[in-house]
Amino acid sequence: MRCSCSMLKLVVILSFAITASVFAQSPDTLYPVKVYTADGYKYGYINNQGYLRIKPQFDFAKDFSEGLAFVKSDNNSNIWDCISTSGVTQFQTNAKYVYDFNNRQSKIINENDSIFFINKSGTPEQFITPPIDFDAKKTLIPFYGNLKWGYRLGPDVVVLPAIYERAGEFSEGLAPVFIMFNESDLPTDNCYNAFINVKGDVIIKAELKYDDKGFLESSYFYSPGKWQNGVCRYYTSNDPSTRAEKYIRSDGKIIW
Repeated sequence: MRCSCSMLKLVVILSFAITASVFAQSPDTLYPVKVYTADGYKYGYINNQGYLRIKPQFDFAKDFSEGLAFVKSDNNSNIWDCISTSGVTQFQTNAKYVYDFNNRQSKIINENDSIFFINKSGTPEQFITPPIDFDAKKTLIPFYGNLKWGYRLGPDVVVLPAIYERAGEFSEGLAPVFIMFNESDLPTDNCYNAFINVKGDVIIKAELKYDDKGFLESSYFYSPGKWQNGVCRYYTSNDPSTRAEKYIRSDGKIIW
């Protein structure tokens, strides 16, 4: 059967549209990573495929929020650059500390510990009260009972029974928990070995890896952050001197 030129064009267009939608980057799908370079360790940014999108060049880098991120070229300076996902500086601000953008504003703490707010152009302005988050009332929250953790909706409605050794907060429909699979000992604080959905289904399970002497090398999710556009940051241990920063995708693929 022969395909007309118009039909072939339609197939190509549809194919391109599907591919573009699968790999499209939303404003917050870049994530800071620390890389060893000729100038020492520097921060850059990867996308949700694990590829570097902004080369390692910063002494410090914060998460992207609402399409912008704060970085420092010199840790000894109070000058922060606010960059876009293309790596272009949008403005600079002088501050002791800056917070991620929320509701189009960033909270700034200056050298005198005074607090003010700036907009996405870097201009100071009055604080804008965020809109009410009605979905927050639908979010499952951890509760503790009978020496275990579970999840409930509001103060009374138990949705997932208290069967977990540990339970973290939900974000993007996933929460970190510690489940007694085949291991009998519970590791140190801030440690989880699975992510579950709101039905209690295990979506991601840690894979335990041991060295030749039988000691645990890696696996658990230490101090996992909130999911951000299908990607979650965690650490390989609680020891700041040895732990590595990792990123995992909601499909279970470790991208960094």
